[in-house]
Amino acid sequence: MTLSWLKSWHKFLLLRATHSSNIKTSSTFMDNMMTLPEMRYLSPTTREKAMTIAQDLLRTSNISPKDAVSKAVLIAKNWAVKSINRNVWKKLKSIEKETI
Repeated sequence: MTLSWLKSWHKFLLLRATHSSNIKTSSTFMDNMMTLPEMRYLSPTTREKAMTIAQDLLRTSNISPKDAVSKAVLIAKNWAVKSINRNVWKKLKSIEKETI
């Protein structure tokens, strides 16, 4: 690493720290949802799907955020399993065609 690169990085970190201290950050639903234990063990794609589903559930139905997250995690897990099974099935079919 060169000295100029280190100086640039240090300048960036100082600007970022100054900028973030000036802005009052409020935690959003998405931030709170990411800290839930149910979300930690999901893959990034499944986690994103669960967050989208939870937001839709909160917007369209009259359920609590906790219930929306629980339901969204279950739906996203089922979606992930179906997706994996579909990909495995396609791979097995292509291998079967190659052997024939």
